[in-house]
Amino acid sequence: MTDQPRPDVLPLSSDTETLYRHVLRSRPARLGAHAESLGWPPARAEAAIDVLESLRLARRGADGVVRAEDPRTSVTRLLDDAEADLDRRRRELAGLRGSLETFVGDYRRGVRRTRPQVPPWERLTPGEVVPVVEHLMRTTDGPLLQVAGAERSGPGRADEIRRRRAEAASSGRVLRTIYPASVQEASATRDVVQERAAAGELQRFLPTAGAPVEFLVFGRTAVLLDEGDGPESDHLLLRPAALVEAFVTLFEGLWRRARPLGPEDAAQDARLLELLSLGYKDEAVARQLGLGLRTVRRRIAALMDEHGVHTRFQLGLSVAARRGPADDGRR
Repeated sequence: MTDQPRPDVLPLSSDTETLYRHVLRSRPARLGAHAESLGWPPARAEAAIDVLESLRLARRGADGVVRAEDPRTSVTRLLDDAEADLDRRRRELAGLRGSLETFVGDYRRGVRRTRPQVPPWERLTPGEVVPVVEHLMRTTDGPLLQVAGAERSGPGRADEIRRRRAEAASSGRVLRTIYPASVQEASATRDVVQERAAAGELQRFLPTAGAPVEFLVFGRTAVLLDEGDGPESDHLLLRPAALVEAFVTLFEGLWRRARPLGPEDAAQDARLLELLSLGYKDEAVARQLGLGLRTVRRRIAALMDEHGVHTRFQLGLSVAARRGPADDGRR
């Protein structure tokens, strides 16, 4: 039989416990007599008695006789020692738990130091704008909100940007752009606007020359601001969250002032809201309006975003409470 440790309160192996119980039940005797009674070789008994003596559960006197102490004294002492060890360990664990926040703080500081530092703003030359826009369109999420100008050239005309916009629209990302009405006067800009609309972009038009500033918001991550010195002007890339939120608010205000291209768009939104209120599913709405399912879902998402709601039920309440795009189409 091997002397395997046991997971008990007392650190006694099977052999040690067997000898201890035998000594407790027997008359005082030499170790050899106990070993003979148990059928053990002397070496096995010696190993077990060494443990009992180290724990002060039993001892061999000068005469070689093995005697056990009263368990109420010896075992209780061991239990008290074990509880003291547990209390000490609990205090150590409590101290470690208390240090967790400081460890986390140190870790975050280390991460910040090793992470590439991103400046809060950058000035981009015309040659730098296209790769930055392509990168942000690929690595950010959330709506793309743009206030565009009437220029016939610029980063938005680049093939890579046009491809990224089409991919974003086809994946369900909301694209909303406000144009000056003058873009309809030139075939070059009109073709670009129509191409974007066909790709799924939601559009509105300001009846004046347009907005006083041109910018593109990438979700809640960054804003690309045109400095307004012509088609070859520099751009500012802004990242602070407060500035991004300010431009989102500006965009929403301009969006409410702007109007769809024609009454057909507003009427279509009104019909869409009506069908939703009647309980039509997206697929049925798409069939009724003669639109693609993705286009319908993008329009619903844009209407919810415009009204600042998160569910279709909230959208219905919001439309009923205030004049929205559907009402514009009926006026």
